[in-house]
Amino acid sequence: MTGTSAPFFIVNPMSGGGRTERRIPKLLAAMERAGFAPDAVQTEHQWHGYELARKAIEDGRETLVACGGDGTVYELANAIIDLGAADRVRLGTVPMGTGKDVAKCLGIGRPALALQALRHGTERRIDAGRIECFDPDGAPIVRHFLLAASAGWIPEISHSVPTPLKRLGDTSPYVIMAFVKMVGPMNRGFEVGIDGEELHGSYNSISVHNMELWGGDLLVAPGAAPDDGQLDVVRWGPLARPAVLKAIQGQRAGGAHLEMEGIDRHAATRVVLAADRPTQVDLDGEDGAYLPGTITVVPGAIRFIAPLPGPGGLDT
Repeated sequence: MTGTSAPFFIVNPMSGGGRTERRIPKLLAAMERAGFAPDAVQTEHQWHGYELARKAIEDGRETLVACGGDGTVYELANAIIDLGAADRVRLGTVPMGTGKDVAKCLGIGRPALALQALRHGTERRIDAGRIECFDPDGAPIVRHFLLAASAGWIPEISHSVPTPLKRLGDTSPYVIMAFVKMVGPMNRGFEVGIDGEELHGSYNSISVHNMELWGGDLLVAPGAAPDDGQLDVVRWGPLARPAVLKAIQGQRAGGAHLEMEGIDRHAATRVVLAADRPTQVDLDGEDGAYLPGTITVVPGAIRFIAPLPGPGGLDT
């Protein structure tokens, strides 16, 4: 495959706590074995993937591949949507980061599966969440997410994970930090609107999901599909510390946390969120957005290179 349709690989060397940088030679070799030219560039800072993707799109590239974690996928997806290029440009990923949840949800959670999907070229049109919110300086911004948007105590965990801890794997860093963060306050007041229904109160967190995983293998919204035209909202009530630990274990055990008192799930296409104090919104594991915000679903927003679900797909 050559020309503008050939995959253009955007590699985040700092993903996975810096593990990706050491694995780049193996990645390039795997690209060549899969029949692809090692046409790759490396990011140097946060949002550099977005800048590289914008330039590639403006240069006529039609296939972008995020080599890193969910944050790298997030940056490339935002570039595609912001440029209005979703009908022309396809997005793929070779998962190499800490969580890799987008890739796992799409059946390509290992690099070998991802490269196989790129060779096959099968596309899956997936939804995105759109949030209108604010940047740290109070200016209005619009962002798009593929995995989840969340606010409150739980997303603060991902922003607290130190880089060396990320080298421990997909889930362990987040679980360890959950224990550390329990020494502080865990609840706050939220104003929540779900498709017009007002559900205000004290919550640990509010999370809005386009896919069923987060935090590296934690099954937070079982069955949430990225192509059903809706989002899944989980309201985490003012849980006591023992209940939080039980909820974490419930996610690791297949979603049993949803059976707990104080945790509720709703399907939605529009969610309005505000908090009683300055609150950051986690978007696919990335920071930089703040409440208040309005979240809506954008059906079929991205042409993702991944197997189709069901019999015969790589994710079966």
